[in-house]
Amino acid sequence: MNKSLLNQALKFKDNSPTFSQIEKLYKEALLYQTQNDVTFLKAKSRTKSKILDMEVFFEFISEHILDNVTVNSFDDIEKILQAKTRKENIATSGDSKNSIVRVFDNVVIYQEGNSNPILYKDITDVKPKEQILAIENGETFLNIYPLMSRFGFKEYIYLGGFSNTLTREFLKDKNVVFFLDYDIEAIRIYDSFECKSKSFFKHPDIEIYFKNNANQNLYLKQRAALPEKHTELQWLIELIEHHSAVVEQEIIE
Repeated sequence: MNKSLLNQALKFKDNSPTFSQIEKLYKEALLYQTQNDVTFLKAKSRTKSKILDMEVFFEFISEHILDNVTVNSFDDIEKILQAKTRKENIATSGDSKNSIVRVFDNVVIYQEGNSNPILYKDITDVKPKEQILAIENGETFLNIYPLMSRFGFKEYIYLGGFSNTLTREFLKDKNVVFFLDYDIEAIRIYDSFECKSKSFFKHPDIEIYFKNNANQNLYLKQRAALPEKHTELQWLIELIEHHSAVVEQEIIE
């Protein structure tokens, strides 16, 4: 879940936001409108944005942003954003598995070397010694040492996509390398972090993976959100554009 998108949706509750206030949400709306042949949101640079069809707008939020957790009003969105526990999430969305609240929202999952991952509730107990590798996918994280120790990494932290609250706070003053999917969503995840220093891990054979193991279906779902330029990740944008596809980290060996 991307809380920033829900917060942008809430800007329509009492007024008409400008394009810059809902730009990320509008990019997702454009993708949804193209896929479903509907028009429900109008936005243009330097003008006020407008919802053309409120019913379809909430269908878009429910299906595309919340992964089929139904909302019918701005109050519903507020309740989901305010939920702090799985119990509260069941009350607001009806299903804890479709939860906005992550199970590990208040812990950091950290691994050093080839040892077992440890859940830390107090981030002051985590004492990293070197650069940290931050991994997006859970399956990859559980098998991370044999893969990424070959590139000199010794300390690992699990992200789960957009980071949970404590993980985000923990990484603010750390030197971090992000091991994410090589896709459009990964650019958004990367940009969402503040760190002492950060970089995006570029596998030395990534061109080969794009040629032989790329996912075109996922690219088609994400392509409306592909930025034209990025200071650090232009190489990734060019790979995605050239192959009209993306690469998921699970297939990296």
